Amino acid sequence: MDSRTLVVIIMLCAYLIGSIPFSQIITHWRVGLDLRAVGEGSVGSRNVWHVVGPQWGLLAAIFDVLKGFLVCWAASALTLGASLDVALAGVAVILGHQFSIFLRGHGGKGLNTAFGVLLFLAPLAALTGMAVLGVSFLILRNFNRCIAVAIVALIFLPILYRQPLWIAVYTLGLALLAALKKRLDYSHDMRVFAASPWQGTATPGFSNAARPASDESSPDVRPR
Repeated sequence: MDSRTLVVIIMLCAYLIGSIPFSQIITHWRVGLDLRAVGEGSVGSRNVWHVVGPQWGLLAAIFDVLKGFLVCWAASALTLGASLDVALAGVAVILGHQFSIFLRGHGGKGLNTAFGVLLFLAPLAALTGMAVLGVSFLILRNFNRCIAVAIVALIFLPILYRQPLWIAVYTLGLALLAALKKRLDYSHDMRVFAASPWQGTATPGFSNAARPASDESSPDVRPR
């Protein structure tokens, strides 16, 4: 098998693995609901946290991170560490999560899966970025803003750790991919949240005004 064929096969497998909707599976198993029709309308761990419970949201997040990490690990092993091939597999697994073939194109924003990819490519930067998320929450007390701070940090941390410049550019690309998915989902997520919002006062990152005016928003402390 030539190298190009191998890369194509790896990317297809990565997309299929990324498409496994762990958040949807957990939610349907625990409460019999379709995540696309409740909460923020996103098939992601943050929605699971609010709709099903924190422990199940955390479990979904772990599975999504593992998708990204293990796909990149397998791609590295199969291509003998070729950086470009691993990076392409990382994009494929994230696209699978965002546009799951098993959910007819629906999915989450891909932040956890992207973190798993970065955890393989730049582990020190990824772990530092997680620490930045925690510290920024202690200061800002608003998860939506903390995510933005952590993403910016993750873009520049590879440079600070003297890693190849392409990793920083690649991280920026992943951030833009998540932003694009967020934009594509905006109308759907707003409609779902207006009809079936989370319990409590937390609001999704797409709009602090999504909750009815009578319900005051408070800092969102839930993970995605």
